[in-house]
This record gives sequence, structure tokens and C-alpha cells, in this order.
Amino acid sequence: MSKRMTKGALAVTAGVVLLLGGAGTYALWEVNQPLDGAVQAGDLDLTTGAATWTLNGEEVTSPDTLRVVPGDVLTVSQELTVTAIGDSLQAQLSVDETSPLVDPSLAEYFDVDLTVDAPWATDNGDDTYAVDPSDTPQVVDADVTITFAESTPERQGANAQLDLGNLEFTLEQLAGS
Repeated sequence: MSKRMTKGALAVTAGVVLLLGGAGTYALWEVNQPLDGAVQAGDLDLTTGAATWTLNGEEVTSPDTLRVVPGDVLTVSQELTVTAIGDSLQAQLSVDETSPLVDPSLAEYFDVDLTVDAPWATDNGDDTYAVDPSDTPQVVDADVTITFAESTPERQGANAQLDLGNLEFTLEQLAGS
């Protein structure tokens, strides 16, 4: 045998040994089994329906033509469909100002309150409501009341613009749930 053939045979033998040694690591046993069952995600959603407006208890057909004065109470009763589905879900319903309702210098003369009368909504005492989870969406009328303080001095707020579009209902999941 020539030296070349001997070297070639040794190289082939070394390669086979390495391959067999590497193949040995793939011979370890492994068994896989899927988890039993399936889990479905919950849902958190809020939609609005029909709204009615009142000023000092009298129905208003066109709120954009109103001119409120100190002592007035403007209320919108808005139908809400609240979806809060989840076994450990903790959620809160509120009305938030996306931007100021009025000029910030007048904010102290305007008060915004939320009232929700539903067995699944618990008043937190700060114009927010804890929402209990349910297997189906819940419908409720929520009342947002804007009070122009009767104690507003002098001509404060005269000709001021109230931007009601800056108020929005918010349904949010609370941390820890």
C-alpha cells in the first residue's frame, strides 16, 4: 500500500469515527406530549349608543346651541355596552378629559361627575366604577353631569367655550389582573 492510500484510509476511518461519535449524541431518548386543554383569551371593550341631553332637568334636542350660565346642570345620559370578560379581570370605568373641558383658568367653576347604576359596577367614590367581569356584554345608561358652579364670581366664564368632545368614557384594565 502506498503512503497516499494509507493516509487516505486513515482520514476516512477518522471521519467515520467522528461521525459515529457525533451520531451518538442523537441517540439520547426524548419524549414529547402536548399540554392538555385549551385556554381562551378574554375581552375588554366599550361601545356607546344613543344619548339624551338635559339642562336643569329639561330635555335638550340640540346641545351645540346651548348657552349655560352659573348654576346650570347639564347631563348627558349615554348608553354604554361594557364587555369585561376574563376570570381574573379587574377593570375600571370613568370619564376622562382628553384635553381641558374649558380654559384652565375656569376649570374650578366646572365639575364633571359620572353616575352608573348597574349591579356589576361598584362606585369607587371618585367618579370611577369598578367593573365586575361577566361572560356577556352588559348594557347600562351612564350619566355624565357637568355643573357650572353657582358661586362663580363676577363674569368669570362669560362667553367661554365648553368642548364636550374633550370628555370620553374610558374602560381600562387595572394592573395586577
